[in-house]
Amino acid sequence: MYNSVFGDVAFDYGWKTETEITLWERTFAVTVDADAFYETEGITAEQEAAFSAFNDQKAEKQRAIESLLMSYYEDRRSEEQLLEQLTPTQLTFDRKGGCALLFTDEDDLDNGLAVTVFPDEDVMTQDEFL
Repeated sequence: MYNSVFGDVAFDYGWKTETEITLWERTFAVTVDADAFYETEGITAEQEAAFSAFNDQKAEKQRAIESLLMSYYEDRRSEEQLLEQLTPTQLTFDRKGGCALLFTDEDDLDNGLAVTVFPDEDVMTQDEFL
C-alpha cells in the first residue's frame, strides 16, 4: 500500500517500511513500524503527524537520542562502547502517535532498550515501553 506520509508500506502486524537513523556519525537501516493489529485499521492521522514531525526534526531527534543514551548510562560509556552494545532496529509509532526507537542491547538481550521521542523523551527497556 502507498501512504502519502510513510510511502510504500507492507502489513506485517503493523505497517512497515524502512528508513535510516544516524547516531554518532554511524548510519543504520531500521524498520519503521506504524502499529496496527489488523490490516483494515490502516495508519492513523496521529501516526502520520508523528512520522512527519520526526522527519522534519530528524537531526534534532537523533541528537536527543544520543544525549538520552549518554545520560541513561550516566556518561560511563563512550560513544564507541554504546555503538558496540546497542543496535537500533525499529522506529515504532503507536496508534496515538507516540514514537520510540528500539535497540537490541548486547548486555540485556531479553529486554532491549527503547528511547521515546514523542510525546516525551525517555529511556526504558522495551518491555516497559511495549
